[in-house]
Amino acid sequence: MDRNRGPERPASQFDEKDYCFGSGPLWLRVERVDWKSPVQFHDDVWYEVDGVEVSSTGRHIGRRRVLIRAQRLTMLPSNSRP
Repeated sequence: MDRNRGPERPASQFDEKDYCFGSGPLWLRVERVDWKSPVQFHDDVWYEVDGVEVSSTGRHIGRRRVLIRAQRLTMLPSNSRP
């Protein structure tokens, strides 16, 4: 970790039913939520999210952009809408 960047954000776990498109649980360090562009999908509201996917043990997998169910995003720690 680069000492000048501070601590990494905690990773949040999303169940398969709460994100598109993939299988199994997703561990993601959320970096950006596009709050201005909600997506109507499967009779629910979703948001495009950018972040870093990690394994359940915290190993870095790579950058990821996904749609995540709005209801799950309100449960993120220190997540606020602009």
